[in-house]
Amino acid sequence: MRKLQLSPLFVALAGAGLLAAMASPAQARPGAAQAGPSGDARSQQSEDRKPVEKLSKIEVIARELTLTRIPMHSAYSESVIGPSAIRFASPMLDVQGLLERTPSINVRTPAANGVRTNITFRAFSSGQFSETFDGVPLNDPFNGGTTNSASTRNNIPLTLNDINSVNIYRGINNPAVTSYNSLGGTIAFEPRTPPNTPSVSADLGGGSFDTWFYALTASTGDIGGVRSMFSINHNSSSGWQANSGNRNTNLYYAGVLPYDEGDGEVYAYAIYNANKGFTPHTIPLQLIQQYGYNYGWPLDWTNSYNKDHGGTYILGDRMRVNRLLSFNARVYARTVNYNRVSFTNPAHIQSATQPYFLPNTPGNYSFWLYYPNGPTYDPAATFGSKRAGNAYHTYINVTQQYGFMPHFTLRLPDNLVKFGGDWSHTTLHSAEYWYGANPMPMVTGYNDAWNEHDGRTLGSAYVQDTIRLFGGQVHVTPGLKYIFARTTDFDNLGFFYPISGTVTDSEHYTSPTIGLNWRPVRHVSLYAAWGKTAKFPGIASYYSNVGETNAAGQAVVVPLHVTPEYVRDIEAGARYEAHGFEGALNVYREDFANTFIQVTDPSTQLTTTYNGGTSRYEGIELDLQDSFSTAFGAFSVFGNVSQNKAFFTSDFTVANAAGTAAIAGQSVVSGQPLAGVPRHLANLGIGWKWKTWRANLSEHYAGSQYVNEYNAGVPGAETIPGYAVMNLTLRDTLHIGQGMLKDVKLALHIDNVLDRHYYTFGYGDTTYSGTPFVRAIYEEPRAYFGSATIDF
Repeated sequence: MRKLQLSPLFVALAGAGLLAAMASPAQARPGAAQAGPSGDARSQQSEDRKPVEKLSKIEVIARELTLTRIPMHSAYSESVIGPSAIRFASPMLDVQGLLERTPSINVRTPAANGVRTNITFRAFSSGQFSETFDGVPLNDPFNGGTTNSASTRNNIPLTLNDINSVNIYRGINNPAVTSYNSLGGTIAFEPRTPPNTPSVSADLGGGSFDTWFYALTASTGDIGGVRSMFSINHNSSSGWQANSGNRNTNLYYAGVLPYDEGDGEVYAYAIYNANKGFTPHTIPLQLIQQYGYNYGWPLDWTNSYNKDHGGTYILGDRMRVNRLLSFNARVYARTVNYNRVSFTNPAHIQSATQPYFLPNTPGNYSFWLYYPNGPTYDPAATFGSKRAGNAYHTYINVTQQYGFMPHFTLRLPDNLVKFGGDWSHTTLHSAEYWYGANPMPMVTGYNDAWNEHDGRTLGSAYVQDTIRLFGGQVHVTPGLKYIFARTTDFDNLGFFYPISGTVTDSEHYTSPTIGLNWRPVRHVSLYAAWGKTAKFPGIASYYSNVGETNAAGQAVVVPLHVTPEYVRDIEAGARYEAHGFEGALNVYREDFANTFIQVTDPSTQLTTTYNGGTSRYEGIELDLQDSFSTAFGAFSVFGNVSQNKAFFTSDFTVANAAGTAAIAGQSVVSGQPLAGVPRHLANLGIGWKWKTWRANLSEHYAGSQYVNEYNAGVPGAETIPGYAVMNLTLRDTLHIGQGMLKDVKLALHIDNVLDRHYYTFGYGDTTYSGTPFVRAIYEEPRAYFGSATIDF
């Protein structure tokens, strides 16, 4: 065995983690939530020193053209999206939309640059599955989601500019890849890494909706042992809904410093993203039919202007200590700084002559003036009427997260043991202020609807063993993970809080999993997996606990009402690969207890989380792809289809869990389907290469889905119709080879080739006179974009 040599950075990282644990004993339990792959691809590469892989012609075609791949050796359900899909992406495609080509994923993207994007994964909504970048969790620790969480509508944590590939782990999966909130699975984004040779690439393009974009990427090659990559990407667009334009700027850095003859390396990744623009809002379908597909509310009726900036920063050290042991240790930081000013003109609010409810409608009240020692802002006295004085709202959401994540891998003759953990602490400042003009004062105890300061410590520890049996024909992967959360919510005096107060809660859970993969013959693998896990309550579940009224009519602070959401998962499947063809079929069932329900109070518009009853998610997924060569070029074809059912398995009302009176529309009966879940999803695509030409044609289909009733948080009778959307990319490479100029790539992107008019998000509402209708945000119509990429 080699002499143990640890880099100074690893010693520092380990020391930082130990000091953090010592500084907060309550958080130093074996818990610090790990996220993402423990033995990631780069760490594995340094461990194995595998010989160069020899590929057949068909395998070369598959790796170059295939948009997704199916891992054959996993004991769990997985997919991989490779660099080809990312390189050929439309300028309108964001990282969430990229995932939609794999089974059981559906995405809504109602605006350019991924603004207000939401995603379902095997019927799980955003916040019920985890997303990671180089293993670091991207989910909001307080609210669960990665994008559009807590109404941070233009918070864009990463773009296609930052990633090289994506690993999609369905179901609970093994603890080495799961993160917090991994009920439905884990989506692991792998970062772009700097190449060994220097290079420069520039992109410029534009197209429909007054869209313009540019990008510049420079790689240094090896300079003093350090390899670096710098990249900037900018995209501005007016959007397809009127008055919803925004612009996004993304900065990315990746750096690597090898040491110890290449057995170790210090690495760094940094993402900074800034976005500014207007929110696309739901529109009654009747108005879209009357005024056209791109209709948006006039800005002098209602508007929401968003500003967001933030980043993800990772510094790590990975090393093969000897032929048995390797480690990968990271420290990381994440920030979000979101600000939104919204306005609705009282002259245009819902009435007998304007029958539709407007977003951000100001309240015709000032109930806080009746609190003993309550907020002193009087909207009517200041601006002439209550609605005029409540017409503007400034909402801020600022989070700062710091964490430490050590992972270890022990390679034994018939065992691959992985163990490690994660510890992080995050602070949140969330507040909203109301006034009759903008800019406005933002003063606690005067015009704050709420002003909260929260903290959440998350932790986990895990161990997992992949056991090799019968000469490698069978692999069994048992695992165990302990997760821990301690949350503190402090609410200042505000419109919704007659007193200030603090609510604190701690939760912990042990998550066991086991998976089996069997290769009975060379080209076939069979697998089965079982596991259970939990999702901790989001910060919205704390909101109703400060300022409740007791029997004596006094405002008091009460303990947390909501308990964690639990799920048990079982699935099984089969895979086949041979001569460029890959296929996978699997079935799954996940049973929930304490299903979270989001409820909005119709008078205050404050959203709170409650526990509902039990529910079940189940489905079947088929994934096929093939690669072949002809006289007309090389081809790669893929297709997948999935059926996902999500329904409640118990009767309940919100009042059962919350201890409050039920609001109309908040009762559920067993068998009732969950909203936002298309029962059927399918994808079909083909990639083609001939000489210098490349093309990709793909189509995504989603079946009908139920929508929630406005405010109620549970589905009604209204549905969103099914739809199918086709996209095309065509590219030619001109090899120049003159001086520093290597080649020029010219590309044409056509989104929604057949110009389907469809929407993926909506909810039921009623007019002023009580007539029911559906309001929705329509998706991108047919659009054209052209781009040129110059490589030096």
